[in-house]
Amino acid sequence: MKKKPQPPAPSKNVPARADASPDIRALLRNYRWIRRAAALGLLSALYLTWHYKLFLSGAGDQALCNVSDLINCDRIAASSWSRLFGLPLAVWGAGGYVALLVHATWVMRRLAPLRGARERLPLPAYTLATLLLILPFALGVMILPVVSLWRLRAVCLGCAVSWIADLGLIIFGIRVLRGARPTQISSAVWRPLWPSVALGALVILPLNWYAHPAERPAPAESRRALEHTRTVSEAADLTAPDPLSPTFGNPGAPITIVYFTDLQCPYCKLQTEALRELLARRPRAVRVIYRHYPLDQSCNLRVTRTAHPFACLLAQLAIEAQRLGVFDAWSHEVWRAQEQLTQERIQEIARRYGLDSERAVRDAAIQRRLAQDIRLAERAGVDSTPTLIINGRLIRGYQPVERLDAFVSALLGQ
Repeated sequence: MKKKPQPPAPSKNVPARADASPDIRALLRNYRWIRRAAALGLLSALYLTWHYKLFLSGAGDQALCNVSDLINCDRIAASSWSRLFGLPLAVWGAGGYVALLVHATWVMRRLAPLRGARERLPLPAYTLATLLLILPFALGVMILPVVSLWRLRAVCLGCAVSWIADLGLIIFGIRVLRGARPTQISSAVWRPLWPSVALGALVILPLNWYAHPAERPAPAESRRALEHTRTVSEAADLTAPDPLSPTFGNPGAPITIVYFTDLQCPYCKLQTEALRELLARRPRAVRVIYRHYPLDQSCNLRVTRTAHPFACLLAQLAIEAQRLGVFDAWSHEVWRAQEQLTQERIQEIARRYGLDSERAVRDAAIQRRLAQDIRLAERAGVDSTPTLIINGRLIRGYQPVERLDAFVSALLGQ
């Protein structure tokens, strides 16, 4: 009697089929959506890089995403949260999105010939590499919206688009993970990462160079810009020596810059850094006089609303710090802590320098000095911060050091 032939035993080299195994079509579909989300994120990152350059060049008001104080890309760009290791977050994001685009495309090309298979394929290295590329965006979308709304009290539309893209990456990254079999992490995970990471790095380098405009305006352009500025009358009142007005630079300098500032204004923080660098470049040619214009109705009734609730207190403490000779060190610490300022933090910094906020608020000389600065600002046409008056010419908004240096050269006739 003939034996019934037995089915051949499955080969060890052939993966066993299982109903619960991943569908290659589903994996391809998920990678397709990952690629789309990365493309959306890349567009957002390129726009934000362009805006960052505009902001650093002093032309951030040209950006379409500056709608109000709440919806304002400039406020985000002025924050230290907009940079990581000295590079704009938008530039890091652009490199990461490019890496994901390249990686997802490569994986899709490897999966395409297997379309329709329902086998447990050896895909863990691809999958884990994908998740590692998505991980920074997952961390970002958990942290940055909270910082934006709670700490900076502003929303950037370009950032919001990138958050939507990052959520898409997380959703489809989780779907890819569910469609892959568990495996032990090994060195094979890193191999699919290197080509895409290298291409991302190649994108980061030129974008970072582009985002930091170092070009100096042409002398003719600087002269034309100065000619179109408003000439301020009563310049002698603005530049009169006063022991309660911080003054830096050469007292006999041919160029005097009157700087109307608000210590809670993020643009003023950058403007202060630019003025410090200008004084280092032009120690004999420039003098800078600080005057206060707090955007806070508790002491400045000329503003329509309070934009910075601690601005008046900080201005009063600044005048007291100047009287005690600690303004430079105290203000430097306040600028550094600007994004974390609370009533308690302000008091803590003040105590370290021997300042008393209650005494500063009650001091009649401090109140007169602050009221005089606000009156001078009104006469000059100052209505925002930072505002500079350079040898009687009023210039509104943040001015980078290269533009300031070009203005100085134009006024000196160089």
